[in-house]
Amino acid sequence: MSVNNLNLESLIDWVGADGAVAALDKGHHTNAELMMLARGNGVLVDSKTPRRQIAIEIVMTRVKRIDKDIEQLSQMSKDELVRYFTDKMASRAEMMSLLQSLQLAPRGKIRGKFIEFVAGEISDLGLYERVSKGRK
Repeated sequence: MSVNNLNLESLIDWVGADGAVAALDKGHHTNAELMMLARGNGVLVDSKTPRRQIAIEIVMTRVKRIDKDIEQLSQMSKDELVRYFTDKMASRAEMMSLLQSLQLAPRGKIRGKFIEFVAGEISDLGLYERVSKGRK
């Protein structure tokens, strides 16, 4: 079956979002075919994006996976945030939206370490907030 014939909605209905990510990640399609599927679904991914992340972006872009608000996220350490975003399989688009809501933007082009960048920015903001509350 070519990626053009893949019914992504049916796949997600049958095996759920996590199962669809696993199927795309472990399936027999090439990375180039996954990139074509991503672009066909309106998801832009860089050619250096790891295979699993391509699968996550394809499936999760329209699914809200981050279920904590900014205040809860800012109470977490960078390592906790990285683990949280990874466990939730948060898409790049959702994390980018989170950054935009905080009026933050990545400097230049970030590859591979996007989750760490987002986690660091939110963790730093939380630290500054906690320090400022402690000095009042």
